[in-house]
Amino acid sequence: MAGSGHASLRNSENVLLSVRDLVVEFPISRKERVHAVSGVSFDVAEGETLGIVGESGCGKSTVARAIVQLNKITSGVVEYAGTDLAQLEGEDLRRVRPELQMIFQDPISSLNPRRRIRDVITEGLSIWNEGTGSWTQERIDELMNAVGIDPKFGDRRPHQFSGGQCQRIGIARALALDPKVLICDEPVSALDVSVQAQVLNIIEDMKVRYGLTILFISHDLSVVKNVSDRIIVMYLGKICEIGDAETIYGSPRHPYTRALLASIPEPAPTVDPSEGNIIGELPSPIHPPQGCRFNTRCPHATEICFSVEPTVNAVDGNDHFVACHHPVEVGVSLPA
Repeated sequence: MAGSGHASLRNSENVLLSVRDLVVEFPISRKERVHAVSGVSFDVAEGETLGIVGESGCGKSTVARAIVQLNKITSGVVEYAGTDLAQLEGEDLRRVRPELQMIFQDPISSLNPRRRIRDVITEGLSIWNEGTGSWTQERIDELMNAVGIDPKFGDRRPHQFSGGQCQRIGIARALALDPKVLICDEPVSALDVSVQAQVLNIIEDMKVRYGLTILFISHDLSVVKNVSDRIIVMYLGKICEIGDAETIYGSPRHPYTRALLASIPEPAPTVDPSEGNIIGELPSPIHPPQGCRFNTRCPHATEICFSVEPTVNAVDGNDHFVACHHPVEVGVSLPA
């Protein structure tokens, strides 16, 4: 997978969030560590939606939490609007946090069950003293209407709402402080398919209405495709491919990306479904494989894959990057 290679954007002057060589490790004993994220680098342009996808345990949620400093960064740079968040502490970090808000995976457990939803949404405003009285009331009514919750239900508590409604409330809470960056950590994975579409539409509407930059994390490639401008594919703490949504779905070059796409049931797949049958189990992040981390499951692995870690290199143009010694040259197109 990717080493310290950095996949930048063409229009670099519009970059709002830049991650460089991010490493996050969790010690589990005096000698061993979980290598959750290992040298990840990417840029997010202002107004862009960047999707991060991969199977459970690939480190995508850890990246999200590290960006907002909920997970301690072992090393690396997380630069937001020219400021390295990894170097901020105390009051300096606190003042930046309203500009980077999160929507969490479990909509019900992310809300305080004892508080009315109006209080849940206004909590950030109360902490930051961003207005009182009618101004706050108008703002909260606006947010509740925007996400499809009638303000007259503001005195109800979370248990009186469905999972989809609770996620709408979570979105309203995240938007209360007018953030610049919205980090969505698998926001629809716990919802029914029909409700997923509704929540995704709300997130898209909020992006346009409030001028948001979005980091969208999911294990479901079919979901990421519909909301993302560019996509990062991660495996075991490393980046293996970056590109725009059309390129990732139409011309995937990394064997792991192709395996993920092959696992999606489609009437007219762009990748041979047999490529989804990757061998073996996901290796332990405590003792990840040497060289390419996908080498234990890759059908194309050769000697170099077991000894040399591939770097992120541009292919097929400036905005498509692959970390593989043997990127697939030609996509396999199957008839409908």
